[in-house]
Amino acid sequence: MKTKYNLFSVSAITVLFFTLLSCTNLKEKIIDQTTGQEFITEDNLLSIVAPSFNNFDKLWWHYRVWGFQEITTDEIFFPTRGPDWGDDGKWQESYFHTWTPQNVVVTDNWNELATGMARANYSLLLLDDFSDTLKNLSYYKSELNFLKYFYMYCYVDLYGKVPYRDYTETDYALKPKIFDRSSAFNFIVSGARNLRTTLPNKEDVPYGQPNKDAATMLLAKLYLNQEVYTGIKGYDSCLLYVNELINSGRYALANDYFSIFSYDNYKNANHADNEAILLSVQSDLEDMDLDFKMGWLEVTFHYHQLLRPLWGGGNWNGYCLTKSYFDNLIAHTDTATDVRWRDNRTYKYGGIYLGFNYGIQHDPDGRIVNDNSGNPLNFTPEVSFFNTPDYEGVRVLKYMPEPPQFKPQPGRYENDFVVWRIADAILMRAECNLRNGNAASALEDVNLIRRKRKTYEYTSIDEEKLLTERALELYTEGHRRQDLIRFGKFLGPKDNKPNPSPPTRLVLPIPQVAIDAIADESVLSQNPGY
Repeated sequence: MKTKYNLFSVSAITVLFFTLLSCTNLKEKIIDQTTGQEFITEDNLLSIVAPSFNNFDKLWWHYRVWGFQEITTDEIFFPTRGPDWGDDGKWQESYFHTWTPQNVVVTDNWNELATGMARANYSLLLLDDFSDTLKNLSYYKSELNFLKYFYMYCYVDLYGKVPYRDYTETDYALKPKIFDRSSAFNFIVSGARNLRTTLPNKEDVPYGQPNKDAATMLLAKLYLNQEVYTGIKGYDSCLLYVNELINSGRYALANDYFSIFSYDNYKNANHADNEAILLSVQSDLEDMDLDFKMGWLEVTFHYHQLLRPLWGGGNWNGYCLTKSYFDNLIAHTDTATDVRWRDNRTYKYGGIYLGFNYGIQHDPDGRIVNDNSGNPLNFTPEVSFFNTPDYEGVRVLKYMPEPPQFKPQPGRYENDFVVWRIADAILMRAECNLRNGNAASALEDVNLIRRKRKTYEYTSIDEEKLLTERALELYTEGHRRQDLIRFGKFLGPKDNKPNPSPPTRLVLPIPQVAIDAIADESVLSQNPGY
């Protein structure tokens, strides 16, 4: 059975709480001077580490980092269906790249990352008071530092600036350091390289916890995107790290594609065809504040599809694929054989498929489901953004829900979120080789995946095919924005958006509340164009 760090509030062992540019009132406050060290033992060291993981787990909600990597692109969006999904324009601003420094999702993401860094810092400060001979102390420090570098990587990617304090800097009246993209890139790379010497190997740490391979993949991701972040190409360095992972023998392409995302995907860790390099461990026994924030069913399916009695929560009739994205996938695979396209193992529970759901919808007994007008519910590829009929849009389900009879808590999810996996690393290697002029090696890697997923092989490879293969293999996994930026397509026209976006939209604005809190533009200034 998998284990998950139990979220034990740091305030239970210390009432010193600080933030790092993480809320609208950014004046840090010491409520009590006690450190609470007398309550900390070797047995509850895990409780010191847990709070920063809580922020890591929240990054995969539909309005956190995952959302910005998906709903800002040509892949998915939340159309406005009458009064539904208006939400003060936050989904429209994401899709049309019209976000402002006051946008609530822009601000909440910044805050989530900042809180995670602050919690990691305070946990490191607490751990400093223990003897280095204490069992696992070095590992706990290393994984906290991994989380800090991961949060910084998200800042670099989304905002282009990174607020930073060393954990030993406890005078919170002093302003934090603000890294620009280049300096943050170099800082994270240096830190991640050090972690490769301090983090244990995968087999020597508990399931789902950061290990040396996670640090290696972080470096690979940084170098893959280095040209975007710093203007310097890093493809040769990326190749070194992805090759190390691919050739390690610890990972292989899954024999069952949807098992990667299953409710019991923790079991894959013991399989020879395990793909997961980094996971966010979830538990349906844990309250995630609002359980459906990471609900893969409710957020997309229609109100009338009878999922609520089975899984709880009701359906929100939310996000769907754009027609151009859907059509492009169809044009580049055989939907009758590609195992990524559709799987019926969830059909008997809700009349829905894993993969892509389109056309006339039925319940598990084969009866047609009706839309709001009483007509057969027909998920059409054609979908508008505004005044959208309730039936428009292809719906996607990648994370297989737990069978209802096994589920202890409706509305919660047991699936561990797969942040990075080996198929991504193989496609990263293909991309680096293609950019370096080695098309033959790139073609070999792309066809390696296509053979495994049971679709026809390519006879040649180019950027369009490679980008589309990433779309086929990694759909709705939180990679699309990065991919489009690297391939120069993020700013271009897309469905319902005929005009290109200005180059300033390659990064998000800095939240106005963060700038106001610093009150010194020489320390933290707004990104150009906002």
